[in-house]
Amino acid sequence: MGHRYILAVETSCDDTGIAISCNHRILSNITLSSQTKHKQYGGIVPEIAARSHADNLSICCEQAMQQAKIGWTQLTHIAYTDAPGLPGSLHTGKIFAKSLAQLLKLPIIPVNHIHGHIYSFMIDKNKVVTYPFMSIVLSGGHTCIYLVKNIDHLEILNETADDAIGETLDKVGRILGFNYPGGVSIDQAFNAQKAHLKLIHHFKPEEKFSFSGVKTHITNLANQSKMKHQKLDKISVASSLLQWVVDEVMIKLNYYLQKYPAVKFVTIGGGVSANRLLRNEIKQVSKPVFLPELKYANDNAAMIALYAYLTIQ
Repeated sequence: MGHRYILAVETSCDDTGIAISCNHRILSNITLSSQTKHKQYGGIVPEIAARSHADNLSICCEQAMQQAKIGWTQLTHIAYTDAPGLPGSLHTGKIFAKSLAQLLKLPIIPVNHIHGHIYSFMIDKNKVVTYPFMSIVLSGGHTCIYLVKNIDHLEILNETADDAIGETLDKVGRILGFNYPGGVSIDQAFNAQKAHLKLIHHFKPEEKFSFSGVKTHITNLANQSKMKHQKLDKISVASSLLQWVVDEVMIKLNYYLQKYPAVKFVTIGGGVSANRLLRNEIKQVSKPVFLPELKYANDNAAMIALYAYLTIQ
């Protein structure tokens, strides 16, 4: 098999990404963020995200080609994120990718964004994967544990019944007055010695993730403190929340690792996989753990390029 040069487009949420790969190697990975445009609203505005992609895609593409140092005629495939994500953002990326594929007369590969996160630990590593393995995808929109049986066969073992873990951290961060995005700020402010707020785990390990209750509890706590003109120790509250959600992930992960002893290793993907506490805790499980590099934890086109290559090699 000859070299596969893949140009990949990622526009599932607010970050615009284009990457170019040669087989499993990433030649370029460009990401332009529209985070500052959303900051004033305290969260992502879908219409702003879609317009930002329209503005940024051609810029990303030009920079990616320059960084990769290849010509247009060397490209062999175009890949893009087709789901899941914000509809307007996905549509913008899809149109760009399809137009480029038609112009260059190249085959096009739609990629599931979640599959990209699951295999993000492999980026820039010529690694042979043994199945089955277990993967956790944690982000602003997803909280799932998967049993990965082969390249395109995933079994959902657990998922959130309401809010995603990243969404919960961002919303509570905003309520407590942390800088946007709240999840990143809470990660930076975490203090284990201050994580003493009593937050009880009411759920059985096999029951679905649920974060709406703890989010509501902390919202009520913040409102009560404000009404009583009492100062709330936001570091203590945020640290307690982060410890609670990480504990919930570990409780469920360890439960499924016991239930599926044939699992060879564990991976983690999604923006929350960059969290320092989570990265430290997950290394304690009974199986080998493979983490994505921090630069590939958030949404990026490199993971789309890699997964596209895995499906055609």
